[in-house]
Amino acid sequence: MSLPQTLEEAAAAAVQATLEAIATGSNRLLVDIRFDEAKVLDIARPFAAAFRERYGDNWQPILADAGAAALAKREWADLNLNPRGVNEGRLAVTPEAQAFLVVAPSSVETDRLEKLMELVGDRPAVLVNPRLENAEIGVGLAARRVRERFLNRFEPCYVLQPVMGGALLRTFGGPWQVWSVLENQVLQEFGDRPSSDDLERVFRGPQRSWLAQLQGFFRALQN
Repeated sequence: MSLPQTLEEAAAAAVQATLEAIATGSNRLLVDIRFDEAKVLDIARPFAAAFRERYGDNWQPILADAGAAALAKREWADLNLNPRGVNEGRLAVTPEAQAFLVVAPSSVETDRLEKLMELVGDRPAVLVNPRLENAEIGVGLAARRVRERFLNRFEPCYVLQPVMGGALLRTFGGPWQVWSVLENQVLQEFGDRPSSDDLERVFRGPQRSWLAQLQGFFRALQN
């Protein structure tokens, strides 16, 4: 196993993990892929294509607002979809929809998202690259707790994020893995998402310092 080297590889792995999670009965799933400068619609497109293949017309893509929905409709024109905005309420959650793909909602949509999820009920909802964890100046503690409570309802089924000198990877059913990009290997695994202190210990602990010195020594010998 190795880290995905392209957005296409990461998206393919994420789609597979998502479909496997849905097949097991999971109905609140989180996908978070931070890959270079990739646009969120490019990240979400493979999911839209996979849902189109799996559910036909009986699923609903939901974007942050009507403007984002219009952009997705234009960029995904070949998929013949009718995206909706979070602010469209019941129009975004129709009775015939079997699944929902919620793409990049921002922090201001948290309350509306909670209401939408009540309408979704037990049907699968996949949250792709949400922007709900921003700690903006002026946002109260209560509002942040609401966001945390909302996100905690979603199981991370695929996460790929740059962290310090490496990457954080989690695939449905597996542990959280901290990878060294330079060595392309797992440095440590965690049962729960590692904290910033955990990551600091992994990358800057005595063992990593010793390994970095050893690598430098071998590079010097090769030169």
